[in-house]
Amino acid sequence: MSDTFERVEETAKAPPTAAAAGKVVLLTLLLAEFMVQIDATIVNVSLPSIQTELGFTGNSLAWVVNGYMLLYGGLLLLGGRLADVYGRRLVLMTGVSVFTVASVVCGLAQDPVTMVLARAVQGMGGAAAAPAVLSLIITMFAEGTARNKALAAWGGASAGGSLFGLLIGGVLTSTTDWRWIFLINLPIGVAIVVLAPIVLKESKADKRPSLDAAGAVTITAALLIITYALLDAHSGGSAFSLSSLVLLAVGLALVGVFIGLEKRHHDPVIPLTLFRNRNTAGSLGATALFGTTQMGYFFFVTLYLQNVLGLSAIQTGLSYLPLLAGYAVTAGMATKIIAAKGVRTALVPGLVSVTVGMAWLSQVPADGSYWVNVLGPTVLAGIGLGLTFVPLSISSTAGIDPRNAGAVSGLFNVAMLVGGAVGIAVLTTAAAFTGPIPMAPLTAPTSEAIGGFEGVFLAGAGLAALALLVCLTVLRVPKQTSEAT
Repeated sequence: MSDTFERVEETAKAPPTAAAAGKVVLLTLLLAEFMVQIDATIVNVSLPSIQTELGFTGNSLAWVVNGYMLLYGGLLLLGGRLADVYGRRLVLMTGVSVFTVASVVCGLAQDPVTMVLARAVQGMGGAAAAPAVLSLIITMFAEGTARNKALAAWGGASAGGSLFGLLIGGVLTSTTDWRWIFLINLPIGVAIVVLAPIVLKESKADKRPSLDAAGAVTITAALLIITYALLDAHSGGSAFSLSSLVLLAVGLALVGVFIGLEKRHHDPVIPLTLFRNRNTAGSLGATALFGTTQMGYFFFVTLYLQNVLGLSAIQTGLSYLPLLAGYAVTAGMATKIIAAKGVRTALVPGLVSVTVGMAWLSQVPADGSYWVNVLGPTVLAGIGLGLTFVPLSISSTAGIDPRNAGAVSGLFNVAMLVGGAVGIAVLTTAAAFTGPIPMAPLTAPTSEAIGGFEGVFLAGAGLAALALLVCLTVLRVPKQTSEAT
């Protein structure tokens, strides 16, 4: 390989000092992933307090969330490629530094403009840090058991960050002040920036490739437009408006232009040869479908819990703890199953669990309860998340050239993000066939008022089944019974 990088060997084969160093490396990377993911959701329960104090009006409040997601989604692929070209540790430290400074500005904001701009800068920092984290895991942990365990922990930080954001945001807002949901990032960011140059080895190509400027501008513009179109579709209260469809068409056209540019460039932003690897291509497709079901699950289950069952924001966050417990158990199991039987042996029961859980949720009643109607599907969701997310991250990165680690990392993050954003729009469309979705708390819920949940969750079950079909027909990842060297 032409990359220079340090690989952390499997704990069982490494001396105690090396094993301890590997844990510090992983902890540093997981802190960065957790911090980025937690800020995608931590503001949600604090929006009313932010609106009151800063004076947001009308639909402008949504841009506290959308400003972050727009820049994060639009710059992920560029961030991943910058990590490959200029150094993954450097890009990680830069992204975390930008993210941390922007967090402080958010915490000190006195007006809506400052808040939205700072959230957008946070998204820029996250778009640099997130793919750098995953690419460093790919290059610093040897393919096989060591990397699989690291990817399982990374998946826990990614999923756990989003879920804990809901809980921590409610707790901090209720007990202290909403500004602490941003200021809490300061000590975490400083710790990462201090630890990174000590514990992480720089990882980049020996011969630095040129950055494809035209390709970078084109794909960044395409992702920004597509992400904005999807955010606009969600804020409109329907699946897709005419304006969002036009923007999607423009964004997809730019993707076509990007592909043409990449075919002719000797150092493309995204090497198209990656898609000749059936495992990488199939895993990214299944990841997008899986992201659709997961984002839809959290979005619509939260609506049911709060608007039908009447749970508070903190109670809603706590209701997802069984999901985290299920993930914690099955993510560890997944690495053992993969080592013994292969990736598909873990993926099949994982996606079956997701499919059954979504189908179960399609029957939620107006007079239901969390314990009877939601707990079971939540446990199945956690089992499915652990048995699906970890194998997909492994199969998408199996056998790739470390020079392209950042590119693949960016693609994986984009697949989850765009898949989730498309998912909410698609599932909202499906809801129209069975009834309405309550977007505000109902004083007297009726079956007619919540009929849309049936269409939403049945469509989600169908998408999970489609992801299962992709995995069964496309993936051919061999068993990893020994460490790669």
